[in-house]
Amino acid sequence: MPVSICRARKPLPCTRVGGCMEGLRSGSEEVMPEPKRLIDRGCSIKETAKVYDTTIDTLYYYERLGLVVPERNPANGYRIYGPHDFAKLNVIFELRSMGFSFDQMKRYFDHRSFSSTMELMGYEMDRIDQQIAYLSSVKAGIFDGLKLYTQAVAQAQADRMTIERKPERPCALISSELVYYDDIPFAFARYMADHHESLRALRTLTCYRVDTSSMINGCFPAKAIMLYCDADDFHGNYRLPAGLYAGYTFKGSFAGCVPAYTKLKGKIEREGYRMCGDPIEFCLIGEYESDDFREYVSRIEIPVEPAGESVGVAQG
Repeated sequence: MPVSICRARKPLPCTRVGGCMEGLRSGSEEVMPEPKRLIDRGCSIKETAKVYDTTIDTLYYYERLGLVVPERNPANGYRIYGPHDFAKLNVIFELRSMGFSFDQMKRYFDHRSFSSTMELMGYEMDRIDQQIAYLSSVKAGIFDGLKLYTQAVAQAQADRMTIERKPERPCALISSELVYYDDIPFAFARYMADHHESLRALRTLTCYRVDTSSMINGCFPAKAIMLYCDADDFHGNYRLPAGLYAGYTFKGSFAGCVPAYTKLKGKIEREGYRMCGDPIEFCLIGEYESDDFREYVSRIEIPVEPAGESVGVAQG
């Protein structure tokens, strides 16, 4: 429990009121009582721990670090915490609530002065600013994730094809050959470690360049497995080409890609377009978000061009 740092007030001097000394009654001076001592002979370690709602072991630890070393009762060797110890403990618990390490506090108490206190507060202000910036970034990422999920569900419910012009999109190429789906999370972690990328699992989409010429266990195999992230600081080592893409979002297991592809292929031809590249499947909602295959949402995108044109989207 944080303890605020309090300072005892000195008794105010007597003041004159109407030419008479305040505190005089019927011509006689009232004797002011002596200030009451809150700590007469000091407090035991058990009493001190209770004041701060902490443990005796914590106070032992502070003593071992040299932060607060109470005097000992010469008669029995018991620890006695006096006013100076409480002044230091007040500061320690305040600094702990602000996240200071014991090493920082030790250095501060070893060379404590007004200038070092000002320096400490300045350091804390800078650290808080950094935390605010980091948390703002995390909050923005969470907002983007919620937006992505909401759009994915809405697109799946709409059950319609779209044709959109996409810019070049950076990806991380995980594998250019078939990899078991269960191995993809490990590949994700290994890529982050190898390339020192700060990818966020809930903002990074697994995507596949699929081979529609054959099927394995009812699904199209993948020619390439990639990770797509729209973060500004992500550059990747692979690019999805810019161009026109026909897209369709569906709900359910990955086996749904086969009927989704068939449906999208027919729609492309009816709309006066033709396919000019391999389909790409994006996992919008998957095992990072749910253990239920029925809640998965995927999107298949196929590069297309008007049927009268002959220049296709280049394959990355």
